[in-house]
Amino acid sequence: MFSANRIIAARKSKGFSQEVLAERSGVSLRTIQRVEQGDTTPRGHTVLALAVALEVPLEVLQNEPETIREPESEPAAEAPTVVPALRSDPQFLQLLNLSALSLLLFPLLNIVVPLYLWRTRRHDTEHVAEIGRRVLGFQILWQVGCFFAYMLLLFGQMAAARYYHLVLPGAFLGVFIFSYSLNVLTVGYYALQLRRGNLNLYRVML
Repeated sequence: MFSANRIIAARKSKGFSQEVLAERSGVSLRTIQRVEQGDTTPRGHTVLALAVALEVPLEVLQNEPETIREPESEPAAEAPTVVPALRSDPQFLQLLNLSALSLLLFPLLNIVVPLYLWRTRRHDTEHVAEIGRRVLGFQILWQVGCFFAYMLLLFGQMAAARYYHLVLPGAFLGVFIFSYSLNVLTVGYYALQLRRGNLNLYRVML
């Protein structure tokens, strides 16, 4: 039968944080947290994904008798390599979030800059893998939403001009100001949450 303690033991033996395991396995961080806390029993494909990410046989996570074996007494040169623990860097987490404000300099930088920062530090800094994914998810959602808002407004303007001879010259500027203000205020709000130590950012992306 599956044991939550085995996934914890396997993860720690590899030196992985929950964020890194989520990144390597494709299983969401929330699911891994619930599995390790014993709140849920994972399905077969989830256990398989975790076993592959941890590089252990599937039976190690399922069977009761055997757990992760400790290294036997062997010469130090043959001991398995231990992955270094992730370092804590709250300032980089803040930078990762605030980097989305680069959209004020040039469109799409709100995706390019966070993506670069996320890729460079997601495997060696605590919480970067998950928070970076949320920041990028929000910015991509915002970008897509702006595109459809402008398209809808454009077709609306064309229809109003054709059938009602009505033109609203300030409509595009209004949508632009509203959308950018929404993004800036959202990033600022979660920057404040990070300063307070709250890592549950961009909950809409969960």
